[in-house]
Amino acid sequence: MFRRILLLVGIGALAVLIFGRVFGSQTQPGLDLTDYRATMIRLLGGVSETRTGGNPVLFGRVAASGDPLYIAPLIDLAYFVRTGEAASEIFDALALLTGQELGENWQAYFTWASEQNIALPPSYAEFKGLMLSTLIDPEFARFFQPGVMDTARINLLEPVWGGVRVDGIPSLVNARQISPQDALAEGERLQQFCRADDCTYPAADEYVFGVSINGDNRAYPLRLLNWHEMFNDVIGRAPLVDQPNGEVTCQFRAPLPFRALARQGDDWVQILGTSAGCPEAGGWLADPAGLKWGSSNWEAVRALLPDSSAAAPLSADAGISGQVAGMPVMLAYCTLCGSGILYDATIPDLVVDGISQGKTVLEFGSTGLLMRSNKLMYDRKTDTVWNAMTGEPAFGPLAASDIRLEILPVVVIDWASWLAQHPDTSVLSLETGYERDYTNGGAYGDYFNNPDFIMFPVWQQDTSSQDNKEVVFTLYLNETPKAYPLRLILPEGVTNDTLAGQPLVLVSQPAPERDFFEPGGAAVRAYQRGSHTFRQGDQPDQVVDEAGFVWAVTEDALRSPDGDTLARLGGHLAFWFGWYSFYPDTLVYEPLSE
Repeated sequence: MFRRILLLVGIGALAVLIFGRVFGSQTQPGLDLTDYRATMIRLLGGVSETRTGGNPVLFGRVAASGDPLYIAPLIDLAYFVRTGEAASEIFDALALLTGQELGENWQAYFTWASEQNIALPPSYAEFKGLMLSTLIDPEFARFFQPGVMDTARINLLEPVWGGVRVDGIPSLVNARQISPQDALAEGERLQQFCRADDCTYPAADEYVFGVSINGDNRAYPLRLLNWHEMFNDVIGRAPLVDQPNGEVTCQFRAPLPFRALARQGDDWVQILGTSAGCPEAGGWLADPAGLKWGSSNWEAVRALLPDSSAAAPLSADAGISGQVAGMPVMLAYCTLCGSGILYDATIPDLVVDGISQGKTVLEFGSTGLLMRSNKLMYDRKTDTVWNAMTGEPAFGPLAASDIRLEILPVVVIDWASWLAQHPDTSVLSLETGYERDYTNGGAYGDYFNNPDFIMFPVWQQDTSSQDNKEVVFTLYLNETPKAYPLRLILPEGVTNDTLAGQPLVLVSQPAPERDFFEPGGAAVRAYQRGSHTFRQGDQPDQVVDEAGFVWAVTEDALRSPDGDTLARLGGHLAFWFGWYSFYPDTLVYEPLSE
């Protein structure tokens, strides 16, 4: 039903096998319940012993102690052992320690404990890392190093296993982008991804994450991101011309490598490389000093390149590697909470263990852990675990810092509309290097289309005004969160509002109806509005101000006929429960009554 979640049937048997080997031969000397580390390790082994008719006294002793610090490790163990003698012992202990008669219901105890923000015993992080790394994947240990509890921003009970190993949902890193024409050909060639005999890629009505930075327009279809939940990329482009001062043939995109073969003075460099829609013969790029040359610089590269006016170019093998400059970004897509958030992946001055690393680009992967059904990601430089919804470190080496990733604009929009607005766009190739069912709507269909089903516990909910899976557009400005339900802003088309003293305007367009649901339903873009008040224009890409002047709606700003601009604001869609679970103090938009 869901490719993310692995059935827990059989996990108990795995525990028996592992712990039978690791702990089964150990004797039980005098038990010192004040030694939390030793006792938790014994509890871990006791899961196996009790299931096989071993020593139930261990759990009884812990329960009889009345020590609430043992609640968290017992709940963690109960996650993996839901039935059998061991489960009965664990749940009996939980009932005594919590004073709650919740039966053999792991989720009920987990929810209660999360609501109470229960205290954790010393060495709890080590225990949790040992449990996950032994039962599931040794890689989990990297996130629970000594000292992690001292700086954690969250209660470490809350992260739960999401059903996959570390990077079991592989993030895309600089994945190949192709032209719309090549995408159509790819869809016809890869017919295993056709839907109801429609092999069009992308399909006209399918949703894509539309990203536009400094004129570089790219589309990332949800049918692929549903499987990968994250991309790391560099957005930026430079016009490739057929000769110096010649005609533009295409846009060469970052971070694709090229080989520099020659130069013309300091103004032009001849390159050979492959980019979406570019000719194989290559061409010329202007301003070579503004390009990236690995660890070198233009002055050093210039000395190695022949001037085209006096010498033949280098061969492709002898060419010098370079890249077009761009902005490193990361999109964190929490499928379960319906949110795809685009972040700036550059930290201006990263400090690790008190040592400055300078300007640093972080690359992110998936931990395999969830918190309130929200994705927990990690950066591959420090192994810090991050909250995908807030862009903040949750625990790990950077948790003590004041870092918060900057949210960038992204839009969820149907492909036909995005292509019409951006005919020069590239789109993510179906050939990602992974074998997945990239059929349109092929992943999470049952989850997305069941409004009442939340896969993992979310203790902080409020359905008094919005249903859990109602889609909202969200903004976080000046440390103030606000949600805009699509059902309220779509009829308006243009929504004038103020948030945390910032006048803003939302421009919303409904997506075409389809026979299945994915997190989306409208293309919503937010902008500053200054002192203006806007209404809809005659065209979807126009708004009109209070004086009757028509402003163009573009990806980076609203633009007036006189050249004035109002910058776009970073925001994103989300299921209501996903947003509320981390922003319970959120404001909620209400239209002005007439």
